[in-house]
This record gives sequence, C-alpha cells and structure tokens, in this order.
Amino acid sequence: MKAAPHENSQAVLALRLLAGGTEAGGVVWDELPRVALRNRVLIRLAARLRGLGVQAPAAFDEAVARERRRAASMFELIGRVSRACERRGVEHIFAKSFQYYPDMGGDVDLLVTSRAPGVDEPILEGTPSRPVRRDPWGRMSGVTAYRVAGGETVLEIHHGRLGVLGEHGSLVGQFVRHGRRAEVGGVEFLLPSDEDLLVLHGMQRVYRHGFIRLCDVLSTASLAARAGLDWDYVLRTSRQLGTLYGLRSYLTYVGQVYRETLERELLPAELRGRLTVTSCGRGEFRGGVFVFPRGRVAGRVYVGKVRAAVRAGDWGGVSRLSLMPLVAATTLTRRLGPRAAATH
Repeated sequence: MKAAPHENSQAVLALRLLAGGTEAGGVVWDELPRVALRNRVLIRLAARLRGLGVQAPAAFDEAVARERRRAASMFELIGRVSRACERRGVEHIFAKSFQYYPDMGGDVDLLVTSRAPGVDEPILEGTPSRPVRRDPWGRMSGVTAYRVAGGETVLEIHHGRLGVLGEHGSLVGQFVRHGRRAEVGGVEFLLPSDEDLLVLHGMQRVYRHGFIRLCDVLSTASLAARAGLDWDYVLRTSRQLGTLYGLRSYLTYVGQVYRETLERELLPAELRGRLTVTSCGRGEFRGGVFVFPRGRVAGRVYVGKVRAAVRAGDWGGVSRLSLMPLVAATTLTRRLGPRAAATH
C-alpha cells in the first residue's frame, strides 16, 4: 500500500508537540490519529493538543476514545496477572508495559524467573485465554503466548530467558533483582530499573525490528536525562551480553531523530563518544515511523552475542545462537509455503 503523503510530517509534528513544542499548525486530521496510533502516542498527543487549546474534530476524539478503552483493558489485564503472580509466589516483572503510559504497547511481555511451563496455569487463573501456536522462535526462547481480553491482546510469558533464542539465560533474574516497585495508575508493580530498560533497548530495538516508534524516542530521551543514571552499568552489561553495538546503534538513531527534528542533542557531549557509532548508517522517517538499515546492525549484534557467550564460557548460549540460521530458514519456509503452493 502506498504511503500517505503526510505521514512523515505528522510524525515530526507529533514528536515536536510531545517534546514540549507549542506550534500545532499543519495538523492533517485524517492522518494524525493513524500515525500517532502506530507510534503509540495517541493518548498523550490528545492531551497535549487539548492543553494547547486545539479543537480536534469528532473523528479524532473517537479514535482517542477507542485507544483509551484498549489501554484500559490492557491495564486491567496486567493488574490481574500481577495479582495472580503475587498470590502464587511467582517471581515476575513486566518488561516494557508502562514505558509509554498512559499509552500502551501492542502486547504484554511478562518475565518470570521460573522455566517450568506449568507456571502459566496459576498466572492465568481468572483470565480467559487461549494459547497461540508457537513458532520455532517461541519454542527456543521459552516463550508461551496467549490471546486474552477477547482475543485483542497477546500476553507473552518469558520463562527465565530473554533473547531471540533464549540465549540470555540469567537476565530475567537480574532484572527482577534490580527491579523497583513503582505505582502506575494507582496500582503498584515491579518494573525494571532505568539502566536495565536501556540494556533491553540495546538487545531488542535494532535487532528484532527495522523501525523505531516515537514512543521509544520519547522513552529513551526521558531515560537518558535521568540524574544519577549508571551508564557504566549499562555499558558493562551490554558488553557482557554482546549487545553493546546494538545499544550504541540504537542511541545513534534516536540521537539523529532528536537532533534533526528537535534541533537539540539527545546525549551530553561527554557521553556521545562512548554511546554512539557512525558505522550503523542513517535512518529516515518512512510511513510515519523512523526506519533504519537493520541489516547493517543485526549481523554485527549476532556476532557480538556469539563472541560474548564464548568469552563467558556460556556454551548453552553458543549452542542456541548456532541454531539461528536453521530456525530463520524454517520460519521463512513456513511463511512462504502457502504462497509457493498458491503459485503452482
């Protein structure tokens, strides 16, 4: 489908407003809600426009109301799952659920320290759900997925592992130990530390996806500005995981968005040399999100993971990572199978 001509301009406008700008001229009401929704910023953007006295058309308000209902449903689900975990003594942490609050992401990621699949039953107690068929990635990574909330939301339970193939076998426990109790919407949850959130960004944002949403730009800018943030821990942990190049590439891309859109730097000068890299290439807004050359980064991150696992003597991690080409080929074959059959 051909991209609408105003998608990128509306993404830039939304980012400027959410970063404190006051100029709301240039709104294209037919495009703005769709772009804001894709970037997980619609609820916050609506509040910002309202605060500036901008009168939105009825269609925009209706889109915001639908998204608020979806976010409320997800929040209720997370609260219910959290209470079930606490009742049954399941060590857990919600990895990314509230980074964008009051906006919410697409799925719910629950990390539990237990690697026993049987732990899912008490977690889902009182929650109507149906399992999602696992692909090879899910089986290797120790993730089980369930459709909940009438099938609109997917709850992914990560059993004691993180990484595309579950190669990071101790990280869930580390996140839980470093976690902080925080109140969100009047309810208390265990959430990752600011430092561990940045480590997670370096693991996932440029390795699993080829684009960065505005919600992640705003979240990262907020984290980077926190006083007392332990950057040495972030760099050391990322280096140990083999994801340092991924983190530096991610911060480079977000820094590019910040500099070219908001005309200011994401990081202070004394940190930019340690936290950014030039070899990852440049990105651009396309289709309303920031797209970057993922192929230039993913391969180097993969090699970095393998080297880090070898250095640590983590032969289980090396074994899992060695299966990456086979699992990728199997997944591609499954996806192309129906298409290939349709052509014969």
